[in-house]
This record gives sequence, C-alpha cells and structure tokens, in this order.
Amino acid sequence: MPAITRPARQVSFTDLARNNPRAGIPADRLDAQIKNLIDAIHSTQVALADIRRDDGKLKSHLIGPAQIAPELTESLVRDVRLHTLMQATRAEQGAAQAINAENNVALYAKDAESAAVAAAQYLSAISHGNVVAKDASSDAENAADRAEYAATQSQNSSTYSHAQADNAIAAKNEATQWAEYLAGPVVNPNDAPAYIAGHPFGHGLYYQPVEGYGGNAGLWSAKWWAIYAAQLVGPWSFYYLGGWTDPPIPGSVNPDTGIKVPNPIPPGSFYYDTDTDTVYFWNGSAWVSPFALAAGITSRFVYLATAGQTTFTGQDYNGTTPAVGTSPSDVHLNGVKLVPTLDYTVTGDTLTLTIPATVNSVIQWDLLVADSSLTPTGVHSFKCGLTGAVNGTNATYTLTYSHPTNGPQPTAITDSAQLQVSLDGIIQEPGTDYSANAATLIMGAAPPSTAKLWAVWFATAVTIT
Repeated sequence: MPAITRPARQVSFTDLARNNPRAGIPADRLDAQIKNLIDAIHSTQVALADIRRDDGKLKSHLIGPAQIAPELTESLVRDVRLHTLMQATRAEQGAAQAINAENNVALYAKDAESAAVAAAQYLSAISHGNVVAKDASSDAENAADRAEYAATQSQNSSTYSHAQADNAIAAKNEATQWAEYLAGPVVNPNDAPAYIAGHPFGHGLYYQPVEGYGGNAGLWSAKWWAIYAAQLVGPWSFYYLGGWTDPPIPGSVNPDTGIKVPNPIPPGSFYYDTDTDTVYFWNGSAWVSPFALAAGITSRFVYLATAGQTTFTGQDYNGTTPAVGTSPSDVHLNGVKLVPTLDYTVTGDTLTLTIPATVNSVIQWDLLVADSSLTPTGVHSFKCGLTGAVNGTNATYTLTYSHPTNGPQPTAITDSAQLQVSLDGIIQEPGTDYSANAATLIMGAAPPSTAKLWAVWFATAVTIT
C-alpha cells in the first residue's frame, strides 16, 4: 500500500491579499498549494481503494492465510469481527475525511479561481493605467508645446505693443504739433506763403482767415471751422425756437427740444405753432404770421412764331392784345422759361427776343399783377356750388358757397382771378376761358354734357365768426 500524503497549508492567501493588496496572488504558491491538496486527496483515494469496494464495504480476501501466522488464526478469528468493524468504521471516517478534504479542495479551488480573476482584473487595470499614463504623458508634452508657443506669442505681442506704444507717442507728439499749428497765428496774407513753406508741417494749407463771433481764425484751424459752421447754421439755431402749442414766453424752455427762449426775444425769432400749423415771427412786440407774396397772372398771350421772328405784339393766337402797362412779364419759349434782359426785353406792348425763334415755336407771354397791386393778405377757400345744367349748350352758372355760420350764401366775386375753375381736371384761365362777377360764372364755351365742372372761390371779404 502506498504512503498517504497529508495535506498541509503552505501559505495564507487571505493574509497575502490583506497585507499587500496591490501585489496580487503569487501564481507559483497557488500552484504549489493546489498540487499539495491534489497529492493528499490522490494518496487517500488510492489507499481507500485498496480496502473499500465500490459499495462501501471492505474488500474480500483482503487478508489471506499467507499473511496470518497459524498461531494467530484463533485470535484473528476471535477478534476478526471487532477488528473488521473497527476497520470499516475507520474506513468510513477516512472516506468522510476524504470527502471533506475534497470539499475543502473545491473551496480552495474556487478561492483560487476568484483570486485568479481578481489578479487578471488587477493586471488589466495596471495595463489600462499604463495606457492612461502614456496618454497623460502625451497630453503633458502637447501642453508644454502649447505653453511654449503661447510664451512666444506673448513675447511677440509684447514687442508689438511696445512698437505701438512708440507709434502712439510719436502720433501724440505730431498731433500736439498739428494742434499748435492749426490753431495757427493769423499772419499777413503777404507773409502767409513763406510762413507755410517754412513750417515743418507744410502740406499745402493756405491762408484764408475768417472772422465772426468775437474772433478770427486762419489756416483751416478748428476755430476756423467753428466760426464757419456758426456762420452757416448759428443764426437759425439762435432764432428758431422749435414747435410750440402756445406762443413762447421769454425765458421758458421748450419741453420737446430743451431749447430755452431768449429773454428778451430778439426780433426775427420764429416758432412753429403745432395747433394752427402756422409759422409765427416775433416783430419785437408780438407774434405775427407772415404772408408770402406770389405772382398772380392777369392775362396770358400765346404766339406761334414764324421763321426767324423776334418781335411779338398785337393780337395773339387767340385774338387778344396785350396791354402791358406796369405789369411784369413772364415769358416761356416752347415751355422753357426765359431770363429777362438776357433772353428778351419788353418795351411798351412789344416783346422782343434776343435770339430769333424757329418756325412754329410757341411763345407764352404772361402779364403778372403789378408790384404796386400786391399787398399781404389772407384768404378763405370755399368750394362753390354751381346752379345750372351742364348739357353742352348752357355756359352760365350761379355760384354759392357754404358760410360756416350763415349756411349757403351767394359768392361776392370782384375779379375773375379770385375764382379757380376746373373742367375735367384742367384748370381754366380767367379772362380767356371764363369770367366771373358777383355770383355769376360765364364759361367761354358751353361745357359738354359729360364734363366735370367745379370751382373754388378765394375770398378776402368774408368774415368768419
């Protein structure tokens, strides 16, 4: 029978893992421990196989006559049962120990497998750590390169900043010199060219002094421009007071523009009345509304020129004859307004062109209201009601207007020019196309039955109360 190998603990894996968790489980010790357990189990199973059958009972013929001395036969027979029983019990205990050892080996094997897995995971973590460390090393190298590049750029920026600072100082010095120069002394015009030529900043500046607002300036200095700008817009900003709902009071402040009204108000100051949509001027004692004078046509004459004709007088194309008197003239040649004296002259009732007209050129000669007859005034405009049929034969109509207090009233026209007549959208000429007096309108020709006829009276004698 072979010798039985006893199992023995060669190393404590628990102590190894607890004392040095980073070192892992030594593979050679694990293999040696497992081999020790396998040898112990194997020797025990071999020994058990020599005395135990598959059914768990002691093998037959295990002890034969050759092994027993004759003198011992009796004692062996006598004690055989007890001995066999003891041996069987021991065999069973050995089997139980073997099974227990097998279970322990299985547990150790599981522990060893877990330890191996843990060791593999630890080795994988170490490998991953090596990769991360390598990447970190590359990142550190890249960061170092970037830091070096940034340092170079910083140095370049510093150099550039120094250069810019030097440029700024130079520009400041030159600007100071320019400021001193452009503020410049006003020199005698005869000395100005030499003064400019001998100056370090002679860039074609020339002497052109300007005076105003208590001082003078030259050589296009800032003061020059200030005085020049003040001359352009200063009076307007001084006299115009902005828009007001009521007449401005001296010393008051416009709530919309913040402009303060002078105290006293200089004559000629003006403001826009937002309630009446009218511009008012201060005449020194009161706010007044101006009335603009406009040229009014008293009559119009049209001539068709012959080739080379320069003189026009007598009856025109419509058979009317001009009576100039003191009336100014307004002349057009083929729709182009001519310049008095340069393009034409008027002597008595005769118009003479400086350059002869071509054949069939149209001369329009308007006689305007004489200056002595023009007086500032205000008018009220009324659209007129026309009584009378527009049927192609009727040419006389009765005019009325709507008085704001008295209702419909007959017009009181004293001059045909006070009435503006429109026929199918075409403004008619007073005296030629129509005449008007009091409340009667007489057309030169009866309007067609399909015509649109209306009139506006510009009244000066109507009292609105």
